[in-house]
Amino acid sequence: MDQEKEESKVKYKISKNDNDREVIEITKEKKTAKEKIAPYKKEIAPHKNKILVVCVVMILVIVFLLGHNLRKYQDYNIQSSYDRKDGAESNYIGYNNNLFRYSRDGAFYTTFDGELIWNYTYEMSNPRIDMCADYILLYDEGGTQISILTPTGFKQNIKTSMPIVDAHIAKQGTVAILMQDGGVGHVQLCDVNGKVLAEGVLHMSNSGYPMSIDISDDGENLAVTQLDLGIGNTKTTVAFYNFGSAGKSKENNIVATYSFSNQIIPKIIYMSNGNAVAYGTSEVVLFNNDSKATIKDEYFVEGEIKKVFYDDKYFGYICDATDKNGKLINQINVYSQIGIKRMQKAVDATYTDVSIMSNGEIFLSNGTDVAIYTLKGIEKFKFTFDTSIYNILPQEGSKRYVFIQEGHTNMVSLR
Repeated sequence: MDQEKEESKVKYKISKNDNDREVIEITKEKKTAKEKIAPYKKEIAPHKNKILVVCVVMILVIVFLLGHNLRKYQDYNIQSSYDRKDGAESNYIGYNNNLFRYSRDGAFYTTFDGELIWNYTYEMSNPRIDMCADYILLYDEGGTQISILTPTGFKQNIKTSMPIVDAHIAKQGTVAILMQDGGVGHVQLCDVNGKVLAEGVLHMSNSGYPMSIDISDDGENLAVTQLDLGIGNTKTTVAFYNFGSAGKSKENNIVATYSFSNQIIPKIIYMSNGNAVAYGTSEVVLFNNDSKATIKDEYFVEGEIKKVFYDDKYFGYICDATDKNGKLINQINVYSQIGIKRMQKAVDATYTDVSIMSNGEIFLSNGTDVAIYTLKGIEKFKFTFDTSIYNILPQEGSKRYVFIQEGHTNMVSLR
């Protein structure tokens, strides 16, 4: 006689076959989907409301972030306004959460509402500026005067023996100066007190006309570009110097030299991570921060590079490009300091000035027409002013900015 038993949800049946032998048939009971999740439902039930709240909050955060990143503004409200007396050909930048103005005859450091912190008088025909950490370097391009400034005011003057081509400062105050007179170029390194640390001659007959210099933030690496207008060929040489352990055994501390045929490279800069970026007429080259300054990447454009811009984290340029319909356009390209493309965007207007603001947004202007783009390529703000606007400085909050307009400073909120 068949016997059927059940133990722990497993059924087995004992029977005899034709040869009178016992046969055991085992079957396991299958659970339904509801039965499988039942234990979990019991555990989740007490936390059901909490999970629902978390899900709702996550959805709201996502919606907020999407709205924040995609929102466009076409107007603004003035929160406060301050009159300002502008000097001839004044330039304005943000510096330590205040406003720094410089021109041919002096520099003024003020709060945004116009309160003077300090001023410094000088005479320069073509003043240029470089900033690193708390230092501001003012130099007279084509002249012989350099001034080092800090948040507390004047620090040091440096008088050069030749006309200045380019100059930059490191975060500890080391100054790199590129000079040229006649057929001779000259590179000089000075400390923050003006003491000469190193110098060398660049014979233009051998290496070409000096164009650009920069020094890494730590003051250890130096890069120089020189243009050689040879017969039938335009060539730019990029030389890298190291004043640390990597360059001690090298002649004149030169660790690497590169030549780029049919290319003019009028600008080279260092990023905060030590990588260097060389801007050419139709090519941008990214160099690694290693002992030989090896090439990390090269970016070629189909047309001409019209504008370059950068800060210590991003580098970019505006160039000619062709859209899918074959139309010639202006294209913005932005990369991170390690060479990752962050933005590529066509713009339908011609802008004379472009810069990266402290919040990572791109500011474009032609004097009265301005636009602000995010690194996602979103045109965040576009406006045409009645008077000239010199600069836009971001403040805390995604909609708050300082508009440096002709004759006054406006604290605004976009709408």
